[in-house]
Amino acid sequence: MVGVVAYRASFAGVFLLDDGPAIVHNPNIRALWPLTRAMAAPTEVTVAGRPTVSLSLAANYALAQPDVRDVFEPAAPGDPPDHTSKLLANLWGYHAVNLAIHIGAALALFGIARRSLSSTAAPLAIALVWVTHPLTTGSVTYIVQRAESLMGLCFLLTLYFAIRARESRARLWWSLAAVVVCAAGMGSKQVMVAAPLVVAAWDWLIGGPIDDARGRRDRWLLFAGLAATWILLAYLLVTQPRVNSVGFDFPGWPWWRYLVTQAGVIAHYLRLAIVPAPLVFDYGWPAARTISDVAPALALIAGLLALTIWLAMRKRPVAFLGVWFFAILAPTSSIVPIVTEVAAEQRMYLPLAAMVAAAVLGVRWLLSRSALDARARTWAGAAACAALVATFSVMTDARNHDYHSDGQIWLDTLQKRPDNPRAHNNYAVDLLMRGETGLAEIHFRAATTLDPEFAEAHANLGAALCRLQRCDEGIVELERALAIRGDAKQAHRNLGEAYAARGEFPRALDHFLRALDAEPDDPVLLNRAGWILATSPDASLRNGARALTLAEHAVAVTHRTDPISLDTLGAAYAELGRFPDAITATNAARDLARDRGDAQFVSELDTRISVYNSRRAFRQ
Repeated sequence: MVGVVAYRASFAGVFLLDDGPAIVHNPNIRALWPLTRAMAAPTEVTVAGRPTVSLSLAANYALAQPDVRDVFEPAAPGDPPDHTSKLLANLWGYHAVNLAIHIGAALALFGIARRSLSSTAAPLAIALVWVTHPLTTGSVTYIVQRAESLMGLCFLLTLYFAIRARESRARLWWSLAAVVVCAAGMGSKQVMVAAPLVVAAWDWLIGGPIDDARGRRDRWLLFAGLAATWILLAYLLVTQPRVNSVGFDFPGWPWWRYLVTQAGVIAHYLRLAIVPAPLVFDYGWPAARTISDVAPALALIAGLLALTIWLAMRKRPVAFLGVWFFAILAPTSSIVPIVTEVAAEQRMYLPLAAMVAAAVLGVRWLLSRSALDARARTWAGAAACAALVATFSVMTDARNHDYHSDGQIWLDTLQKRPDNPRAHNNYAVDLLMRGETGLAEIHFRAATTLDPEFAEAHANLGAALCRLQRCDEGIVELERALAIRGDAKQAHRNLGEAYAARGEFPRALDHFLRALDAEPDDPVLLNRAGWILATSPDASLRNGARALTLAEHAVAVTHRTDPISLDTLGAAYAELGRFPDAITATNAARDLARDRGDAQFVSELDTRISVYNSRRAFRQ
């Protein structure tokens, strides 16, 4: 109940940043069958190589009401009056699952703490503080970061089931359950690699030796099963590599620089665990150039790590909290550079539990040594917990409101990180979509000034300049983006739009097709290229058969719910002389446009239908 109260505002959180390629534009989640497709994802998106998360998103899509499941964007001019309510209805399902995962993880954490501490009050305090802590919002409210929270749930359940396997006569069933959820966790996020090690650490530091031979044999079988799940993780890493964001091949991020930088990042995480403000959606964390840049943080982290090792060697149970913290952070915060996200609050989702546990146990220890009697100590501990939970709940509720729009979350990020070029770029994209093109230009230029090699910002600046009727300047910026990155799909997309606006259709088509090479399921690109191929006044450019292929694909990926795709399909049919089919498709487009209240588009479609009735193809 406390979790629901703290996160009640999360249900209005919109699809943000990586939600776009992972959910909004991900064709794989549009069907639960075949499972191999529902569990797959386009390359380099957040859910790529994470089949458990992909399948959960496909289930969300399948369970949504048919009339809302394709509503992903805030209302725009021409959308029907009920568009916002449909968007909220669609968002509700995704956020409900995310919150259910978080609360389930808190319950599993409570179970682990209760069986480790043989008490109820402290474990309940740990679970309540953790479930409301504002630092978890990045893993709960940011929908695609379900990858982190779902991995966290699987991690916690793996340990909980492993603990139960020591205590229960049905130890093999509990062991089997631990292996199954461990495998599911490996399919959620690579950080799960630490789970078998943490289970072993719990046995060493808290569980103690097992007396009977059969129990020891069953325990080794459990460890073998957990270790076997690493094979699944290895397979996913090999078949779904993240070569554009993770690895040792980035000249600006050698492993040692990433490691040194992470000292400052981890110190920042520690501070946020104690005082969770200000929280930042996208840090744009700069690289540490020398060890002296992070010397105090490095000394702090090294000291804590040394203390953990010292306590573990002496089998002190409290060492488990340090092992938990460092083992879970190690995959993302050590020597493997993750260049697109050097610092990210969601990485503290599970490590935070160790810090909360340390704080609660520390307070319990202090109270036990106070002059208060047992009853007073109980009330003092309960009051401290209630005050902290209430404070965190208010802070979490306030943070969730920042997720209610693209503009709001990026403006908040800019206010806290004004030198973040990606924040300038993404805030400008929102401004551009809202028609504030002049202000968008200012922020795009700020992004390119802060990072002159930021190809996406140059591409977006070019699009903004074209919209301001300064297309010559815009094309220069777009070409600059391509000079920086030859595969900059946004630059190809925007150059296609720029040349189409100038009537240079051969160049426009070339760039649309190049963009399609990178995003073959993008309905906008499919329609742009298909429309030129079907309606160009240049006969040498028209290709009705290819236009039909692109249009049919656009209609398929939008499930016949997009009037623009159906309009393109009608134009392609007409170019091939299939006028009855052209009229049928365009009528369907008109019906959808009328339902959405787009009178101007309805009028254009009426014109095209009259052209097709006269057995003529449409020319733009």
